[in-house]
Amino acid sequence: MKNRASHSNESKAATRLKFTRNYALEEESSNTVSTNKVSPPVGYFAGDFRNTGDDSNVRRIHMDEKIKRSAMATASSPMKQILMTGVMMFMSGNTLQIFSIMMLGMAMWTPIRGLLETGKVFERYEDRGVDLVMPKLIYIALNLGGFALVCWKLSYMGLLPSTWELSPVPRLRMPLEFSSGGITS
Repeated sequence: MKNRASHSNESKAATRLKFTRNYALEEESSNTVSTNKVSPPVGYFAGDFRNTGDDSNVRRIHMDEKIKRSAMATASSPMKQILMTGVMMFMSGNTLQIFSIMMLGMAMWTPIRGLLETGKVFERYEDRGVDLVMPKLIYIALNLGGFALVCWKLSYMGLLPSTWELSPVPRLRMPLEFSSGGITS
């Protein structure tokens, strides 16, 4: 029985030794570390990244692209005004009230002012050497679109004369409201 117990204790000790040996660290005989075995850290790129003087051309190209994007953003800014004006026109209705007349006056003046100040709007981009033909054309087209929206609303409200309204035959409008009354006895 002792023989079996001592044998089982030895097998447990041998198992423990195998377990510890599998996960033990081994030291190398030399003190130098091999670079082939060590992986580089995450995000490390080998190479020479010092300033070589060619960055000025790359920076100028990037700056030109930023200026072009900024000019296009300025050119597309009237689109936001058109959407806002359309919502305001929808909310004001078709009746002649002080609110609808003031809103139409503001909506008409904004594109006219934008067309008159096109040179001032793009003045800050002209000295940068960027081609501004396309941004200016987009800016003018969007302002004309806003003005056309106002003209449509004026025509829809009956405030803008048209050729068929100037004809000698008067146009009859159907009344919007009917009223009737009666006498009760």
